[in-house]
Amino acid sequence: MLKSLEVSNFAIIEDLHVDFFNNMNVLTGETGAGKSLIIDSISLLLGERADLDMIRYGKEKASIKGVFQANEYLNNILKEMNINILEDITIEREITNQSKNKIKINNQAVTLQMLKDFSLNLAIINSQNDTFKLFNKDNYLELVDPENDNKFNKIKNEYTLALYDYNNKYDIYNKVLKSQNDLIKEKEYLEYSVKEIEELNLEEDIDKNLEDKINKLSHFDKIKTCLGEAYQYFNSDSSVSDIIYNIKSSIEGISSYDKKYQDLSDKLNDIYYNLEDISSDISSDFNSLDYDEEELNSLIERLNDINKLKDKYKMNINELINYYNDIKLKLMMAENYDQVLEEKKNDLIKSFEYLKKSSEELTNYRKMISSGIEKGIVKEVSDLGLINTQFKIEFNDIKYDDPFNKSIFRSNGVDELEFLISFNKGEPLRPLYKVASGGEMSRVMLGFRSYFSMNSKLSLIVFDEIDTGVDGEIALKIAKKMHDISKHMQVLCITHLPSVAAIGDYHFHIYKEEKDERTYTYINLLSDEERIKEVASIISGSKVSIYALDAAKEMIGELRHDN
Repeated sequence: MLKSLEVSNFAIIEDLHVDFFNNMNVLTGETGAGKSLIIDSISLLLGERADLDMIRYGKEKASIKGVFQANEYLNNILKEMNINILEDITIEREITNQSKNKIKINNQAVTLQMLKDFSLNLAIINSQNDTFKLFNKDNYLELVDPENDNKFNKIKNEYTLALYDYNNKYDIYNKVLKSQNDLIKEKEYLEYSVKEIEELNLEEDIDKNLEDKINKLSHFDKIKTCLGEAYQYFNSDSSVSDIIYNIKSSIEGISSYDKKYQDLSDKLNDIYYNLEDISSDISSDFNSLDYDEEELNSLIERLNDINKLKDKYKMNINELINYYNDIKLKLMMAENYDQVLEEKKNDLIKSFEYLKKSSEELTNYRKMISSGIEKGIVKEVSDLGLINTQFKIEFNDIKYDDPFNKSIFRSNGVDELEFLISFNKGEPLRPLYKVASGGEMSRVMLGFRSYFSMNSKLSLIVFDEIDTGVDGEIALKIAKKMHDISKHMQVLCITHLPSVAAIGDYHFHIYKEEKDERTYTYINLLSDEERIKEVASIISGSKVSIYALDAAKEMIGELRHDN
């Protein structure tokens, strides 16, 4: 649940802090007072993209902070994300004029995608636009697919991997298919290029290795002279090694009297043995020196050939090697085109069969859960006054008869759904978007939310005027349904209906004031007396009558007593 919300410099909100409670929290206020800004700020905490226009005029940044109640399920998710586990879960968003936006969970910086992934397990916002989703069947899969079903997620992941593999195989096959004519024309050039590069027997960094060898042979005389001189110094009567040895022996004689002399002795030992190694290396190199003019000329000629090839293709050695491997493959395809095409075709068909299997598993699982949804929605909307409702989720028929038809596969599967409904006895099932009124759509959407909330691990649901388009007895049923939901998850509800406002466990009033040519939004938790006045104003408008006050008091008393 959302325990508290802090908002600073967000549109007409300068500084707002509110503590929310468990069960049902109702928010009311005049149009334009800032109710939608409360929802927008919560949306940002759940991963909605930020907009610079949200920053209050004249300010450099806006900030939103929400404190949510932690539980074992959410903490386990945070552990998997390597995020700190604290007593509560604190989410912070900061929006700046410089677009340097900050996002933190438990004081730890996270990406927007990480916040979105986490918030899927935290809360959901049902806006007025969500109800409109029922008018477009492209949104139906989103409503049907479960959010916290591990088996469904596993099946969906397997389908995603199978689709990725199929698309890859499809692209390769089509690339081979389309390249036949180009490869035939290119074959002669490829053969020449392969032969030209192959003759040089290229290896990684071979040009640098050749340059090192040429440099050494080109300076043979100087290398031999210097090595010879060094060799003589090491083997003269007063060699460097002898001098160091004598010094070392002298210091060793006094090393037991002072740690300083012991350290000097150890250093001289290291120097002496290092000189012995150097002497051995110089002796070995000097005795093995061999000048071969023919080898030098051969190396120079080969390096020149390699440099010409690098200039010709405008590539370095490693790029030339990669290019050589690519054109060899192309040449092989040109020479064995039918065989390569057949191989890629078989790869595609094999991938298609696996994708088909994964797709059918996804469809079958959706059909299985849809059977429960159909019964659940009928029960839920019946509680909302649609007592004669029939509801069916219809799946499209898919023919898996063409492994080359990739158009049937989409990122979320092959399924297209139709919500069929009848609200009256004797009437046939027809598409929901064709027969439902706005009020009926609101109740169907509330039915969906109520059904899925029963098994959801979410701790918060926000309803933004889901009661639009209804009144009277139906409004009362909607109020009771939202209150039922609040018994197992926190509900925040923005409403203009008196019955919904009256049934809430806590009532917040949102209002705005003008001071010094600026507008400010405020929010107050209402006392019992203040609540009666607010509900009365919803009933009768700005001029509250004694009759409206009596009606509000009676309505609040009855609904709170019944629930």
